[in-house]
Amino acid sequence: MMLTGSKGESKLIKRNANQFDTIRVMKQVALESAKNPYFKYLINKYKLSNDKESIRRIFDYAFFNTTFKKDLPAVQQIRTGTRALREGTANCVDYSILLSSFLLNLGIPHSFRMVATEKNENFSHIYVITKNLTLDCVIGQDQEGLEKFKTFEQRKNYFNREVPYFKKFDLKVL
Repeated sequence: MMLTGSKGESKLIKRNANQFDTIRVMKQVALESAKNPYFKYLINKYKLSNDKESIRRIFDYAFFNTTFKKDLPAVQQIRTGTRALREGTANCVDYSILLSSFLLNLGIPHSFRMVATEKNENFSHIYVITKNLTLDCVIGQDQEGLEKFKTFEQRKNYFNREVPYFKKFDLKVL
């Protein structure tokens, strides 16, 4: 498992890490990422608060400013929220950290939800849940990163949608 910092440098966190290792490191990265003043700047710029409409606007901001991109096989990178925005790419781990960075700054309680989307498989997907809302920027996106959902009209039906799953594990962030 690789941790990729705000300047793009990477360091090995753990060899042969599993999903539980990843989600624990994600929480640490989100807490650190949230300290970046850029999140407070965006919150003030867009007059965000802790209501449902602001949460939707955060979700839309994350979606419209990044494109889904898979990590290399057998290499899980964990990017800070600002790195995902700067590079314009993210996977489910990165989206979760990005969204969490906003929510932490707004004091909104939330968790990372890790799910198995296939029967008899390991956990394969992660997203944020908060205030009875699901924040999953990957759902509905082209898994090849072709940006087929780049308008609000195309995207609006994906806010607060949850993928079907067979098992879950929630890790409280705040």
